[in-house]
Amino acid sequence: MATSKISMVAFMVMLVSISLVPPQVNAKVTCEQVTMWLTPCIGYSVVGGVVPAACCQGIKTCIAAKKTVEDRRMGCNCVKDLAAKIPGLNYDRVNEIPGICGITAPYKISPSLDCTK
Repeated sequence: MATSKISMVAFMVMLVSISLVPPQVNAKVTCEQVTMWLTPCIGYSVVGGVVPAACCQGIKTCIAAKKTVEDRRMGCNCVKDLAAKIPGLNYDRVNEIPGICGITAPYKISPSLDCTK
């Protein structure tokens, strides 16, 4: 029961956060899209367990959608900013997910990630 409450709180934080992130004028991928693709990963990132297939698919979709430098920077900033707002997020777990899914991630998520590079 505690796991579902934590997941629900994390999901609510993500939804509220979407409204606080300014739109990226020239980016084709939006923070809202990134959030929706990566939401299935929140449960594992907070409490562990099994990485859902929907999480792996969301990461693949997110990486494939970011075709321009602007899209990649926006996606990086979006993930970094939203991750910081999830209570109990375990960055080690977050960074394990791509390997578990058989995906090569372009960067490791951390509070100090520099999205300009």
